[in-house]
Amino acid sequence: MKTAFRSCAVFLGVAMIAGCTLTEGQFNNMQATIGGSPAAKRQAISECMVRQKARPLSEKKNDSVMLNIGLSNFPATYCTRLWNATAAGRITYADYLKLSQPTADSSKVIRIMQGR
Repeated sequence: MKTAFRSCAVFLGVAMIAGCTLTEGQFNNMQATIGGSPAAKRQAISECMVRQKARPLSEKKNDSVMLNIGLSNFPATYCTRLWNATAAGRITYADYLKLSQPTADSSKVIRIMQGR
């Protein structure tokens, strides 16, 4: 189970950053895992923070402004909001797919990531 979750969590995080796509089944399995396991969600947040800290400073600055997050708190706040919203079902598979489409309406996810 740990290996399956780790694969889903890492894949989602990388996919959201790199523009890769999970299948609906993979997304739903990951969502059920982190929604039902606080330890799995903590692990996902922790791994997300490592990835966010490694991103180029210019990207983090742009995202922190757009999401209304202080730069020093960006990795923790971004990852916590992302994974809590995903676990709670506030970010759906359809929302996730829109993130890889530059012309799609992603305003719902932006509002969620802004803490609204």
